[in-house]
Amino acid sequence: MDYLEGVLKDILNTMNELVEIKNKDNSFYNVVRGLLNKMKEVSKENEIEDIYFELQDITDESKEKILMEKFLKVRDILNNKSLDKSRVLVFPDGDDKLVGIVKKLEDKGIDVIISKGDVVDVIFSYNPSLVIIQNNKYLNALTILKSVREEKILEQLPIIVISDRDYNAKLEFLKLGVIECVEYDFDVEELYLKILNFINMSSKCLKNTVYDIATGLYVKRQGEILADSLYSKAINEEKEVTLLLIDFDNMSEINKNMGLSFGNNIIKNVVSEFKKYTTKVDIAYRISGDEFAILFYERDIKWVKNAAEDVLKYSIDLGKNYGINISFSAGIATKINQLKDFKEVYIRGKEALSKAKIEGKSRVILDSQSLKQSKIKNILFVDDDKIILSILKSRYKNKGFNVFTAQDGTEAIEIINNNRIDLVVTDYYLKLMNGDELIKNIRERDNNISIIVLSSQKNEEYIKRTLDLGADDYILKPFSPVELDSRIKKLID
Repeated sequence: MDYLEGVLKDILNTMNELVEIKNKDNSFYNVVRGLLNKMKEVSKENEIEDIYFELQDITDESKEKILMEKFLKVRDILNNKSLDKSRVLVFPDGDDKLVGIVKKLEDKGIDVIISKGDVVDVIFSYNPSLVIIQNNKYLNALTILKSVREEKILEQLPIIVISDRDYNAKLEFLKLGVIECVEYDFDVEELYLKILNFINMSSKCLKNTVYDIATGLYVKRQGEILADSLYSKAINEEKEVTLLLIDFDNMSEINKNMGLSFGNNIIKNVVSEFKKYTTKVDIAYRISGDEFAILFYERDIKWVKNAAEDVLKYSIDLGKNYGINISFSAGIATKINQLKDFKEVYIRGKEALSKAKIEGKSRVILDSQSLKQSKIKNILFVDDDKIILSILKSRYKNKGFNVFTAQDGTEAIEIINNNRIDLVVTDYYLKLMNGDELIKNIRERDNNISIIVLSSQKNEEYIKRTLDLGADDYILKPFSPVELDSRIKKLID
């Protein structure tokens, strides 16, 4: 399928998941609003007039009743667009020998794609139900078949070769997994019925598939069943269980510039890295093309966050090796007291994932309710020195804190406005906004945030003024890491 069709199908799948959610709270409506805004943008860019007509008046202030009305209408429109109709991909040799069968397929409502492009990339692009290859002097079917079969993801794809009467070539085709060899004097009606049977047989097999061929993870349907069962087990046994949702960033651009085969290999590499953090009990599955879910049993939200950030670093480093940007966004949610249903935790994770995308991608975001229950503290370090920020972030992340960093006061205020910060540790001399102004701004917003000021200024007047403005502690530079640990622990506790 092409990129647009894949996007529409993913949106429809998400809509169908949302419909089944019983607890329609603020998080639910935030996800619905984000989904409709995305659909509005996609429909405008691609001139899908019926959907854009329904969504053109949607805003961030739209009431919940309006959101649900629009949501259900758009879902019906997408369902009626028959996104799953059969598709046959044909690689002809340039003559007219396949005109009859192509016309027959089209007359019967089957989508036929004629292509002479790179075979593997074209197959990945259109995700056909069946492939027809015409073998002739200008198109070597053996060469094509060998390149196709090198991609394990295509092993289940039914392929028909149309060729002249060459017994040895026919045997070679069959050895490479061709489902049928047809000679040029074929009967159109007979071949059409065979194609129909092969498509139906393939469709039934795929519906019963348990594992995703490309990654070895569970397919969505099987993964959801097992995840729901594992979540219930954790509830009954009062064990920790944490959901991680990841969505690869910029994959459409990577596929466009590097090819779909390359894009699939990138996904496989990163997924393989995630597998190193899973046990036999955990459930990992592919939600859609670029989106995955892992349900970790007996792992808390802090452990899962650290694992996700480690794999994110691996992804970024992998991209540097290829000279491209490779990353993913992630949302994490864990079992909280009032959530007894896996689907509700999924919605929490989906909301956190949406936030990660909105905030600039390539980041891991924790669901706010899960974070609150987990008692993980949020620390914001503010310093214009990137090296100091990097050292502090690494040190306190390893100590179990959720760490934010900012290089100036303006950036710090933006982070505070969008997150629940427990402690700010800031340098006194900053760009754009000095320590005094930052403290005033924080105190105007929240009196419960603890503030530690770091400064080389020993003047007692400076120290007194800083504390009078609302800082809770003042540490002279250079300072001992152990001393900072002690001061932070005192304020956090």
